[in-house]
Amino acid sequence: MAQNIYLVGFMGCGKSRVGKLLARRLKRPFVDLDDQFAKEHSGIAAGEYIRLHGEKAFRTEEQKILLKLSNNKVFNVISTGGGAPTWPGNLELMKNSGKVVFLDAPLEAIEQRLSAAETADRPLWSAQDATARRKRFESRQPFYRQADIAVDATRPPATVSTAIQRQLGKWLRAAPCRTSAFRKLLQQVARDSADFGLFAEGDRILVGVSGGEDSLLLMHLLTVLQKRLPFPVEIIPATIDLGFPGFRGDRLQTYCAAQGWELKYIKVDGIQELMQEKETGDAPCALCSRLRRGKLHGLLAELHCNKLALGQHLDDLCASFLIALFRGGGLKTMGPNVLADGGKARLIRPLWGCRKPEIHEVAEFFGFPKIRSCPHEKALRERGDRHFVGELLMHLQERFPDIYSAMRHSMGDLRLAHLLDRRFLGKSDPDAGKL
Repeated sequence: MAQNIYLVGFMGCGKSRVGKLLARRLKRPFVDLDDQFAKEHSGIAAGEYIRLHGEKAFRTEEQKILLKLSNNKVFNVISTGGGAPTWPGNLELMKNSGKVVFLDAPLEAIEQRLSAAETADRPLWSAQDATARRKRFESRQPFYRQADIAVDATRPPATVSTAIQRQLGKWLRAAPCRTSAFRKLLQQVARDSADFGLFAEGDRILVGVSGGEDSLLLMHLLTVLQKRLPFPVEIIPATIDLGFPGFRGDRLQTYCAAQGWELKYIKVDGIQELMQEKETGDAPCALCSRLRRGKLHGLLAELHCNKLALGQHLDDLCASFLIALFRGGGLKTMGPNVLADGGKARLIRPLWGCRKPEIHEVAEFFGFPKIRSCPHEKALRERGDRHFVGELLMHLQERFPDIYSAMRHSMGDLRLAHLLDRRFLGKSDPDAGKL
């Protein structure tokens, strides 16, 4: 079920103007229910449909659109028609799939606001005299007042939008975590973490937050999981800013502060000079990785953390396995729970069993800020091993549809006697009877 924001109120109260502004601020799509109706009915506007078929037929079709929007995976800001909340079932549908916001304005203010051109496009307005309009206005108020919140809509749209954001602040921050997609991913992370013993009582976990959707979503997942574990753990997010041009660390800090996360932000100067000295060209991945990891390991000791959590997922593990294989680096990948910092801590990867498409789907609900952590993305897409192997896996997936789940299984089921490692030569049965 979606977590939409539904704007309700009498015709002319400013739902469309406020809705567009609110959607832009929240980085959510905006849907005008009447415009959506026209799109789905061969361009016939809501007013014209009412003239041709009557209000009852219109409301029935309108409810079908609301039902689709309530089951949409995208979070929308939706401006409803003035009569939408009055139709049986609509309010319940909206309340079960988001928050309903009443834009409250007296009829006199609406009459002053609407121009003659605007009223001409509203058949339920233009076809009635002042007395009938007053009666309709008053008859709808009990429905509007069942909304989750009400705001004074006589003020400018920007002020109204701010008031909505303020009243829905806590809900807006938590809404993406209520989606079925998030809950499903959380359950998988919990199972996968238990399989490899990623968490233990008293853990102080430093979480590497690069600003990409993987690491930001990892923080949200760990924050929820922290409350559900049967023992206490601490979670500390940290970002290593290497000073690349275009990196919007300010946006990342603002986002983390809005979530109530106390982000440890470390700025490293001189990366450009070091790249020139090491002659890394436009692919300094190994250098960057060493620098970030070194700074994070330093923080581990400084903050007395015993674990470092990173956001690599199953797609990363499969790609790393193939890169190591093709480059002669042995049969290895990014382990879910391995020693780090010379054995003083452990490096854990809670997303190790999650697919990237699933992570991206859930991340879309959060509207993460654009950080742009790497200025060399274009060159890496053109010549990098990881991108090449990712494309190869996509191609192989056409022949082997379950290739990621198959690789996940195989990486956990080594047949040592059937490889070429002489350390296992002559062992009685290192594979316990497996062929």
